Amino acid sequence: MYFTAKDMDQYLGQKEYVDTAIVPLVEIDLSAEGAKRTAGASEYLQTLTALLEKQFKGRILLLPPVSYAKKADRERLAAELAAELQGADFKHVFYLTADAAWRNIESLENVLWLPAIPIEHMDQKFKNTVMEDQLRQVLPLFTKEWTKLS
Repeated sequence: MYFTAKDMDQYLGQKEYVDTAIVPLVEIDLSAEGAKRTAGASEYLQTLTALLEKQFKGRILLLPPVSYAKKADRERLAAELAAELQGADFKHVFYLTADAAWRNIESLENVLWLPAIPIEHMDQKFKNTVMEDQLRQVLPLFTKEWTKLS
């Protein structure tokens, strides 16, 4: 389910079945060197998380991307996100990012760092193939976490 008004009605009615939240973490760097890189990473992450949502609709809630400045205090942001999500009764929370700096934030569990693949110049068929391959690589990380509490 997406974080939309329509899906929230469904989520609230089926909350006991939606045990996982996905939080995309997207760095914004508008410098000449960083703008294209971070925009490409955002596009990649949004495409991948949309595939995850489609694959697991009814089990996951895909939250909107959390965007932050290049110099943001990731420790503080991690604490704020964890506190907000802790009260929401999710059994599992996954943070997906193309920003390697999140790998050093020990206070967050299930941070999946995925190096962004530039997809902007791919034709749609090849892009779909590449993204489905990426999905196949990420799925075992989800299923491994889900089976821990089963």
